[in-house]
Amino acid sequence: MNDIQNRADIELLVNSFYEKVHKDFDLAPVFEMPQEQWDTHIIRVVNFWENWLFQTGSYNGGMMWVHLQAHEKHGLSTERFERWLALWFMSVDTLFSGPKADFVKNKALEIGQIMNAKMNA
Repeated sequence: MNDIQNRADIELLVNSFYEKVHKDFDLAPVFEMPQEQWDTHIIRVVNFWENWLFQTGSYNGGMMWVHLQAHEKHGLSTERFERWLALWFMSVDTLFSGPKADFVKNKALEIGQIMNAKMNA
């Protein structure tokens, strides 16, 4: 199995992850949005990971505000964060193996822990 090598790999990972999210009874409602908004969301998520992995400068902006809005609307509980992480890890492990794959799992865990602590303190 190859490691994450480029933007196309990130797009594959992100789309695979969200396929799982959309089938998840508890997480799917959090990510329901009009198609135009969804397309923008996917691009931002791909840009986020591309910037972390390859320092492209393709991501600008913070993520906390939008997640706080989602928390107000849906209640992003610790259980939801854990499920989100489990699906992310499953998606990564199904598609990739190597230092970059490990990095995106570790970074997602770090981000999830920070967000969860801020929202569920």
